This record gives sequence, structure tokens and C-alpha cells, in this order.
Amino acid sequence: MTRISTYAANQSALMDLMRAQKQMFDAQQQLTTGKMATDLKGVGYQAESLSASRAAQERAKSYEEAAVRTEARLEAQNIALEQISEAVSDLRMAVTSKEGDYIMHQARQAFYEVTNSLNMKHAGSYLFGGTRSDAPPITISDLSDLIPMGTAAEAFENNDRKPVVQLDQNYTVEVGMLAEDVGGEVMAAFKRIADFNAGANGPFQSPLTAAQDAFLTGEIQNVITALDNVFVKVGQNGAKQAEVETLKNNHADRQDFLAQMIADIEDVDMAEAATRFQQAQTAVDVSAMTFSTLNQVSLLPFLR
Repeated sequence: MTRISTYAANQSALMDLMRAQKQMFDAQQQLTTGKMATDLKGVGYQAESLSASRAAQERAKSYEEAAVRTEARLEAQNIALEQISEAVSDLRMAVTSKEGDYIMHQARQAFYEVTNSLNMKHAGSYLFGGTRSDAPPITISDLSDLIPMGTAAEAFENNDRKPVVQLDQNYTVEVGMLAEDVGGEVMAAFKRIADFNAGANGPFQSPLTAAQDAFLTGEIQNVITALDNVFVKVGQNGAKQAEVETLKNNHADRQDFLAQMIADIEDVDMAEAATRFQQAQTAVDVSAMTFSTLNQVSLLPFLR
């Protein structure tokens, strides 16, 4: 009977020691990692909420990164549009001039700046090419290249599909503009000026002839209309920039909110974990002493 009782006591003390060691190990792991557990099983019934929160956080991060890339594209697009507006403004000033040589010099310079801006690339893609990437939106390089064309529209090689980007689960933003939409009217003005200069009443000279003066007077409003169109595109691009910035900030805020939710579930209270570790360490010491004492129990002292 004594032998059976001693064995049972030993087993009970051993189980207490092992349980205390497990508690001390768990508390030590929490102190080391700062987390309640190293897997979803360790957070119990909150595992589903934790998994869903992590997935939502990753989606928000992905959309934020897409918004950052889109912001960079729109900024590059804004720079190109501003350059185009400056070039068209210079053309408007040129057509009000009475100096023939100056008019054509400024027209060629404005054409160069407009075409270069419409052919601008960002991250390897043409900003104003639509979804086409195999050819620049403008394939001509000189004002005189417009003369043999039937219409100025022949100068454009962009397709008619504007790039879009997904910035939320059910929300996409059209971020691209087409070269023909931006520069169609000013390119038509360039062609009219080039055609007239190469025609029967050209080239422009100083002082202007009556026919030349009449042509330029009529062309002023066309150039102003082209400039107004570019200003509208600048405004539309600015509105998209504000929209994308708002979406980016919303996704950043969402990540912060979800990070707090995740921390509430999986992060450990370090002070509480330290207390549990000390308690578990004490329990291990006590259990070890008890187990050691029971292992030394003998009937020899009672038989002497």
C-alpha cells in the first residue's frame, strides 16, 4: 500500500512539474516574441478574426502601394500637361505677332515642345499613348511633316483605351489621357499654320501681307480654344491627383486601424507576461523540490 501511494504521489508531483515547466516556457516565449502565441491555435476563438484582419491589412497595403504608383504617374502627367500649356501659350503669343520669321520660329519650337511632352514616358510606358506601348503617340518630328497629311489626326498613334487602376476592392480610377484628346486641337492649328506657310500666300514675312494678317487673326481664337482644352486637362488631372491622395490616405488609416485590432488580439501584455513567468518559475522550483523529496522517501528510517 505504501509503495502504491508513493508511486501515485510521485506521478502527481511529476505532472505538476511538467505543467509548471510548460507554463514557464509559454511565458518565456511571450516575453521573447511579444506575441500571445506563434500560431492561430494560440489565440483560440479569435483566430478567425485575426486571420480576416491580416488579410484586410494586406489588401489595404496593396491598394496603398497602387495609389502611390498612381500618384507618381499623375505627377509626371501634370508636368507634361504644364509643359504643353506653356508651349501653346507661346504659340498664342506668336500668332499675334507681326513678324513672319518669329511666328514660324515660335511655331516650330512650340511643336517640338508639344510633341515631346505628348511622347513623355513614365515607368516605361507612354503617358498619352492609351494602352499602347509599341509606338509613341506622335510619330512625326517636324512641323513640315504635317503638310502632306490629310488631317492633323494622322499624326497620332495612340489607341482609344485609357489606362485604369484599381484602388479599392470595387473601385477603379481612369488615370490615363490620350494624346489626341490633349493635343488634337493644337496639332490642327500647327497643320493650318504649316499649310498656309507652304501655300500660295506663304511663307510668312515681315511685314505681313494682308492675307497673312487675316489668316493669323482668324487663327488666334483657334489657338485660344486649344489652350483652354489643355487647361481643362490640367484641371482634370489635378482632380484625379486629389482623389488618389484621398484614397491613399484612407488605406493608410485603414492599415493603422487593423494593426491596432491585430495587436489587441495577438500582442501580449509584457508586464503580465513577466509576472506569469515569475510565478511559473516559482512553481517549477516548488514542484521540482516536491518531486525530489518524494523520490527520496524510504522506510529505512522507520525500520531502525
